[in-house]
Amino acid sequence: MEKRNKRTPQQLIEATEARLEKLRLREAKQHALTNPEVTFLTEELDVLQKEILTAKKLLGTGPQSATARIQKHEDWIIKIQNQVDEAENALKFSEERKADIQSQIQDEISKILNPEENALEA
Repeated sequence: MEKRNKRTPQQLIEATEARLEKLRLREAKQHALTNPEVTFLTEELDVLQKEILTAKKLLGTGPQSATARIQKHEDWIIKIQNQVDEAENALKFSEERKADIQSQIQDEISKILNPEENALEA
């Protein structure tokens, strides 16, 4: 284990002065917020920070970025196109099979209605 080093009195004074400076800065900011011009500027700054955040999120590489969203939509379009292709193939096959079955049914009906022709063919 490392031995803890004690800070020198000068280091303690510097740290305390740094904390004091931060507190003075915070107090000055709070006081400045009562000024209407500063209030207007801080509100505008907030709006700009939101716009910057939104733009960075869109231009970034995360899951909500434009690039990721575009890729998801392209994948979705490919999936839909595959479904359309499958539906077209299923429709073509089903319509051909339907026509074939209707033809077979018509042949059977003809055999029932015209038994003499069937006897001659046999």
